[in-house]
Amino acid sequence: MIFKLEERILKWMAENVVYIAFGAAVLISFFIRYALKDVYTSDADSCLLPWYYAIKENGGIRGLAVPVEGLNYNFPYQFLIAIMTYIPVNPLYGYKILSCIFDYLMAGAVAYLVYDMAINKKKELALLAFIAVSCSPVVFMDSAAWAQCDSIYVFWIILAIIFLRKEKYLPTFIFYGIAFAFKFQAIFIMPFFLFYYFYKRRFSIIYFFLIPVMMIVLSLPALVQGRTVSEMIHIYTDNTSLHQSLANGYPTFWRVLADGTDYTGADAYGTLKHAAMAFVVIVLGCLVYMWIRNAIELTNRNIILMAFIMTYTTIFFLPAMHERYGYCYEILAIMIAFMIAKTIPLAVALTCISLTTYGGYLFNNTVNEWTMAVINLIVYISYMIILNKELVNKEIAEA
Repeated sequence: MIFKLEERILKWMAENVVYIAFGAAVLISFFIRYALKDVYTSDADSCLLPWYYAIKENGGIRGLAVPVEGLNYNFPYQFLIAIMTYIPVNPLYGYKILSCIFDYLMAGAVAYLVYDMAINKKKELALLAFIAVSCSPVVFMDSAAWAQCDSIYVFWIILAIIFLRKEKYLPTFIFYGIAFAFKFQAIFIMPFFLFYYFYKRRFSIIYFFLIPVMMIVLSLPALVQGRTVSEMIHIYTDNTSLHQSLANGYPTFWRVLADGTDYTGADAYGTLKHAAMAFVVIVLGCLVYMWIRNAIELTNRNIILMAFIMTYTTIFFLPAMHERYGYCYEILAIMIAFMIAKTIPLAVALTCISLTTYGGYLFNNTVNEWTMAVINLIVYISYMIILNKELVNKEIAEA
């Protein structure tokens, strides 16, 4: 025997199970981030907190006029740090809350794209995509544990892709410029935007100049106080020479070849860096040639696939990559998993690879970088085979 009210409640729950699961998953994602709030890393100890206290001591927003030693994030992020100095909250929590806010904004942007591309069950898939991103271990470990801000620049990249698919190029490059202003790692998706410009021929190259324009606009709070555009540029150029190693936590392709020194005892980075950079151009060039040769259409679906392929390729074959540099293509991989179900195991594998490298930093986990590089190579080749078959298959309808 069951009460009528009880029966109605159970019936309602059965009819709305997706929305109930969504609400529960969001609450759990909040709890996970709360549980990680006190994780304290060497980055927080040597970088984030000293930057915060230096800017606060210099006068908050007015303190942006004074360079802070070792602060290698650009002026827009420094401005956000300055705003945090006025908020009565533990500064470590402040960093994490800021990044977690963008976790959910990014999840929302991904959910919108999945909704837009889905043919059936659009709402359900969009909600699941939101859950997949907000509950991704890579996402919450990056923001809530590590207090890093990768979700900020990737959120703006996802917005740029949304408007690129609509062929609205002004907001596309405004948003991409904002992403670039927050983190130099936004450059890894630049090959795709260049390919799109060359292949589509729908807008002027002048739009690319919106990138430095947006960097300058977002840097105005510092620039009007005497900081210079030259300083803004040097923050990024100095970062390119910060890690003089073949790989800096990320399992790059070149880790398969060398573990840091060659057989003569010489520095492998110094030996291979220029060849590695040239090799990236060759691989990207082969992809572009194949796509042009097969007359691949830049459909809404293919834009996502190509952006992922070119970003993954760029990071995988470049030297001196950091363990968080794959964040952008890992988010795109989640999106693609909702488009092409057979890539779900590969997306999981990318998450596991990143978690292993994160663990090496956060919890002193022993990481065999050669093994991780081989696994990453297998995953990369698998993606190239599956996605390029999808691209050349004319039978696949546009989502």
